[in-house]
Parts: sequence; structure tokens; C-alpha cells
Amino acid sequence: MKEPQAVRRSNLSALFRPNSVAVVGASPTSIWGRQALENLKQFGYTGKVAAVNPKYEEVLGYPCYPSIKCMPFVPDAVLVLRDSSSTVSIVEEAADVGVRAAVAVAMGFAETGAEGAAAQARIVNAARTAGMAVVGPNCSGLINWVDRVPLHAGAVETRRPGRVALFAQGGGPKTSLLGNKRGVRWSHVVSCGNEAVTGIGDYLGYFVDDPNVRAICGFIETIRDPERFFIECDRARAAGKPVIVLKAGRTEAARKMAAAHTGALAAPHRLYRELFRRHGVVQVDSFEELLASAIAMQSRRSPADGRLGVAHPSGGLLQLILDDSAKYPSLTYPDFQPDTVNALRSLLPGYVEWKNPLDSWGGVASLEDSNKILEAVARDPNVDIVVTHYDPNQLGTGNAYEQEVFSGSAVKAAAATNKAVTLVTPLDGSTPPEVVEDFLDKDVVVLGLPEAFRALDRAVTWARPVPPLAEEPPIDKSPLAKRIAEFGGRSVAGKPALDFLAAAGIPVVGSRFVTSVNAAISAADEIDYPVVVKIGDTDVLHRTELSGVITNLRNAQEVSAAATKLFEAGSQVLIIQPYVREGIEMILGLQTDDVLGTFVLVGQGGIWTEIMDDAALRPAGLRVGEPEQMLASLRVQRLLQGVRGAAALDIEALVDAVRRLDAIARSFGDQLRSIDINPLFVRENGVVAVDALVVPASSTNDSHRR
Repeated sequence: MKEPQAVRRSNLSALFRPNSVAVVGASPTSIWGRQALENLKQFGYTGKVAAVNPKYEEVLGYPCYPSIKCMPFVPDAVLVLRDSSSTVSIVEEAADVGVRAAVAVAMGFAETGAEGAAAQARIVNAARTAGMAVVGPNCSGLINWVDRVPLHAGAVETRRPGRVALFAQGGGPKTSLLGNKRGVRWSHVVSCGNEAVTGIGDYLGYFVDDPNVRAICGFIETIRDPERFFIECDRARAAGKPVIVLKAGRTEAARKMAAAHTGALAAPHRLYRELFRRHGVVQVDSFEELLASAIAMQSRRSPADGRLGVAHPSGGLLQLILDDSAKYPSLTYPDFQPDTVNALRSLLPGYVEWKNPLDSWGGVASLEDSNKILEAVARDPNVDIVVTHYDPNQLGTGNAYEQEVFSGSAVKAAAATNKAVTLVTPLDGSTPPEVVEDFLDKDVVVLGLPEAFRALDRAVTWARPVPPLAEEPPIDKSPLAKRIAEFGGRSVAGKPALDFLAAAGIPVVGSRFVTSVNAAISAADEIDYPVVVKIGDTDVLHRTELSGVITNLRNAQEVSAAATKLFEAGSQVLIIQPYVREGIEMILGLQTDDVLGTFVLVGQGGIWTEIMDDAALRPAGLRVGEPEQMLASLRVQRLLQGVRGAAALDIEALVDAVRRLDAIARSFGDQLRSIDINPLFVRENGVVAVDALVVPASSTNDSHRR
């Protein structure tokens, strides 16, 4: 039974902001049982608190009851600190009396096998019947610093709430990020566990709606409900709240580990990567990058178009900045406008080059000089992000005043402009967290090399508007639907596959299908030489692996010999085609994942597909400009454009073929496991598909079957 959206929101509020809490398993002698109550006391939680344990009448000054049913009030939320077998009955009891939210800490559920999965199913059934939100099981709980709510198994520090929320599918990553010393202060932290009832899409939705949250971070092993999750990602983007994700499972070994850890089944990482890109999720590759991005993207200042204006006192460090920022095409160094140059000329010695980036060494003698230089840069209409130097390692030395000068100028510039202002330190993590936090309060971001410009690049890219969904090319869908039905769930190659593509408007090579040697010769004479002879049986899906494609046959004798060879090998039908030579071989395809949906692929084709691994992938439903972006990302793009005197090929025709394949995916993706068009020749005028394989969603064909 699917709970209504209004109930879901209400119970999430009871989870994060309960008016009353019961700690089941509380005990003065148990580490966890005692700590959970101490957390509530130390946080200054203002709601009702009760302990549940038949051994005691009070614990740490809180009243204690034998069971939830024996309590004089129904708590909004319960924190369950019992083993797995007891946890099931406690959640069922809580659901019976009307508890709206629960945190189940115990391990031993779906992550352990069939018996644990059955126990977890009981929790799911009880919670969904009652409409109850449940964190876990197999988790450490949640912390809400904003409303002073720690429903957590383990000690928790009281601290000033931040503006960044975190959900983590893993206790270790959660703990590491929770205790970071980089200056990221959290508003909320959730340890997700098995997500039996309430998942990352629910938490994400709650954070999107919470006005105290400015940015959302996540450590993800898998996404159990992609549709819900990405809907919330779209809502977050619309609300101006970046979603920053570190996704584990980039290797097969890590994906298997995810299944053993939380019972999660993870799809291939490249599919996640493209979905993140589509829905504006900022994907990072490390904890350091996640924290740097969180610092940069919780700022109230927009990075706009990423035009940097840099004033720096060290030529050596400025070279490193140029090297590092050059990795990110979203970041540029525009020329200063004449008014800026004139202002700098009046402030700096004649040997200084008055250009962007500015090496101001020797030109800053006082705070007033520094203020004027940075103000001139900040006023420049060509500048979106003001960058200057800060090195906390020099504090306490003879150069301490110098650092105070630059940081003071940054604060003054931030107060005088609405542009993003960034202090870049030579060593990442060298700035004390409280200093980073203090600068953030003054709208100055502190980032260290090498993460600084990567984080700024993420911020600039995220801030760009998302292109609209591209219009579909006009395609009659009825013939396509009819042909899919005729496939009868069987994978097909040869004539049925090519006819299917032709029905979608994708050009295919002219083919003759013959059942005798003489017919093969007649067909070749009609087509004109040279020709290709290949196996035409529709259930032979990979002809090349069976040596079933013989090319560049130049006369009747060669065709006769080739046809005889293939018929004697067992073929019943042969295909005779023109031998297409000119152009570049490409591969086009569809791939449907059972969880994440359908994707469109284009890349270098023919025998080079696996060797070069040069392909681009996007979720079906391409947006305006995406086919062109896919092609631009390929190494083979230079050949398509024409190099060393070669003619440029018909890229527009290739883009049209990609768009038509996307149209197939939009309407029939759930009925197709894959389409493989390889090769598709891109020529000076037009494209032509030479071979194809269509695999319906229900196909059980052996891919090498004859």
C-alpha cells in the first residue's frame, strides 16, 4: 500500500522534528542505551522523553516504562536500540499504537540473506500499514542540529547548526564526513542503512523543503527508487539547492561489496553518472571534493559564468593556479576592462603587468592598497568570481600581517559586491574549520589547492540553466510497435532489424536476401561490385564472431566461393549488400537497465568499438544540444570533422540518426533491452546502417545461437 504524499511529509516531520521521543532499550549500564539519552539531554531537546525497558522505572532522570504500549502518551518517534529479533516486534508494537516515526539501529536484516530479508519484510509491512517513517534498519540514526534532535546510537557533539544536510548509505563514510575538519557544518545527518521503508528520495525531499538547508550532500552505494530520487533532485535544482553526491561502486568489486553491505544491487556506474548529469546532481570523486564543493556551493553568491578575476602576490603560486584552473573549461580569465587597467596602473609599480590574472607582488604595502586593488578587480564587469591569496600557515610568522591584509580585503570586497569572493590557500585543509565558517558568514569562500578550482567548476556548471527536452523527429510509431510485436520476444538481426530501423527513418543499406549460390550471384550482379556476403539467418546475432561476414567481393567467382562456404557451414539465408567503404564507422545503440531505464549510445564503431572504448552515453529523452555534445566528447570527432585534408563528414545526418534512436527509446524503451547498430557509416552525404541487432525486453535468445 503506497502512502499518500501528505502522510509521507507529515511523518518525515515527526522523524526529524518529533514533539516526543521514546528510547527503547535505554539502560544506565548499556553504552548505547545510556548514550542516546545523554545525547538528548546535552542537545537540549525540548520535547517529551521516555525510556522503555522493563528493568527500570527511570533512566538518567527520564521515566521508564516496560513497553511502548504501557506509556501514558504515544511518542512521535522511537529510537530502537535492540537486537534484530526484538526490533521487529517493537516496530510492530509502535505501529499498532500510532507512533509516526522510528529509527531501527540493529543489523541482521536484508543484508544477511533470506531469513533477515523476511524479518525486514515484517518491518516494511507494519510501517506501511500504519504510514510510519522508518530509518534503517542497519544504521546509526539521524541528527538534526537545527531543531536539536539526536536520534542516534553513539555520542554526538553539540554544535552550531550549519546549512548543509547529509544522507549517507554507510556508517563509516557518515562518521568521516560528520567529523570533518574542513569547515563544513551540517544541519542534518542521516545514516540510511537498508532503507527498508524510508529512503534517500524521502530524505532528499525533506531537505529540499527545509528552509534551513542550503545544500545537500550524499554518500550513495545504490539508488533503490530512482524515479523518486531524481524527481527530488529536479525539485532541489528548482529550489536552488545543489545536490552533491559521492557514488561508490565504480568497479565490479565495489558493486558486489554494496550487495553484501546493505543488500543493495548497484547498476553500472556509467549509467548513474549520466543520470546525475541529466538531473543536475554534482557528482564528486572523493570526500575532499565533496567537502570543498559543499563549501563553495552553500555560498549565497552565484558563480555566474565562471569568469575569474585574480589578484595574487606570488608568481609561483599563481602559476599553479593557472595550471589547475586550466583543467576546467567553465573557468576563464577575461581581459580587464580599460577602467580596471587604469585603476591598477595608478596603484601598482610600472614593472607589474596590469592583466588578468594579476601578479601583485611588490605592489601591496598596506591594507588600503590591497583593498583598492581587489575592489578594482571586483568592480570589473567582466569578472564573476574574485580570487585572492590566503595562507594560514604563515599566521604566527613574520608574514602574518600579509595574510590579514589579503583576507581583510576579501571581506571588504564581499561586502561591497554581490559577486562570489574566494580565498585560495596553497594547501587544502590547512585552514582551521572555525576560520572557514567565519569567512562563510561574511560571504567569503575559503578553498585549498588542488580542490579549489574543481569545486568552483562544479558550482559554475551547476548554476547553468538546463536545456529543454528536444523535440522528437516526426516518426510514425505504429509500424515500429507492430514490428516489435512480430519479433515475439526473440532477438533479431538481419532483415527484420534493418527494416525496424528503416521504419524509424534511419537510412539502411540496400540488401538482397538469397537462399542459393546462383541467387547470390544474380543479386551481386544486380547490386554491382564490390559486394559483401554475410549470414542472413535472423537468429544468428553476431556474424563477425562466426566468420559470417565476407567483404570486398569483386566478381561472380568470389561471390560464388563465399556463398558456397557459408551455405556449407549451415546458413539457410545469405545477405548480399554493397560494400560500403567511404566514411567513418560508428556505433549507435540503446541499452535498458531494469532499474535506471533506457540510455542512448553513440561511439566509434566497426572493429574499433571495444578496442578504442570511444563512446558517449545519455539517458533517453535527449535535451536540446545533447546529441552534439555527445559527439563533441568523442575522440573520433576529429575524423568526422575532417583532418589532414580529408573532407568533413555529414555530422548533421549522424545527429538526426541519434535523435531518431532516442525517439524509439522514448516510446519503446520499456519493450527493448537493447538495439545495436554497428556499423553505421557516416559519409560526406548522409549515413547508412549496415548491420543491426534488436533485443526485446523479454528476449531469452542465446546471443551466439544459430
